[in-house]
Amino acid sequence: MNAFSSILSGTWLLAVGETFELVPRGGPAAQPPAGGTALGDISFVDLPPGGGGACSVLNRNRNRNRNRNRNRNRNRTDLGADLLLPEGGLPDILVPWREIDNLHRLRSEWIDLPVPLPPPPAELVRLTFGLLAKQKRLQLPEEAGRRAEILRERDLELSGYLRPLGIEDTAGYPHTITLLLIIARLCEEIGMRYKDRYDAPRPSIVNPRLRTFIANPLHASYPSNHSFQSYSMAFVFARVVPEHPGLVDLFLSCRRIAENREWAGVHYPTDTAAGRLLARMMTPVFEVVLEEQMLLARSEWT
Repeated sequence: MNAFSSILSGTWLLAVGETFELVPRGGPAAQPPAGGTALGDISFVDLPPGGGGACSVLNRNRNRNRNRNRNRNRNRTDLGADLLLPEGGLPDILVPWREIDNLHRLRSEWIDLPVPLPPPPAELVRLTFGLLAKQKRLQLPEEAGRRAEILRERDLELSGYLRPLGIEDTAGYPHTITLLLIIARLCEEIGMRYKDRYDAPRPSIVNPRLRTFIANPLHASYPSNHSFQSYSMAFVFARVVPEHPGLVDLFLSCRRIAENREWAGVHYPTDTAAGRLLARMMTPVFEVVLEEQMLLARSEWT
């Protein structure tokens, strides 16, 4: 398959048993074709309001950011030759106002997507029993790695997305990293609207026996923005480089990041599933909004 046909015409990335393939998609709210399961079946963090953005004007700010951050980043991992990480861990670049403008020009395509209603109160209570079991298991010695992941993933942190692509410690992929950051920022823009619409309570509010591993975010639970952001990054990157050998690992990592929020006690499994569904429905919209940045990212892999 020609890589750009994935970007221009759109595809679904599907898992059929243990086999993964790209097949044509429909419109923004289209369901995946029969015979497979959307690879998005695999959930990220609620990016705090105002939490870091990216911007396609990165080149313009390159020298200013490099000079300002050179000293404080001397001992940090460089994720890209032109992306120096400040104390917060995100590149010091501007809000992606062009992409936000593009997103709102297409507002009618995403503002009323058919995201199902969250479960009723009795079902939410039932779901907390599974979270209580995870809460107990999280304290076991063998889950030390997951505990560290949960703490690291409280804010936007890209290593879980870059590692499967083989670029976690490699310079030379600034456009790919910028693309992921822009997606995270746009998902924040969209996800908070859906959270406000459904206004679902956090699990520990429904069942006070649940003790969260991290603090509850100060906004509603459904859908999970960590899940939405994670799967959106994976779906969009799969359109950019559909032949990348790390796609399966990328989706598996996205699922782990999203499900870690359930282990932390701040999301129900239904929040995770809704975030994944929203990402799948939003991917054709992102394809239009992010066309320029997707092509720039593609150029780094050819």
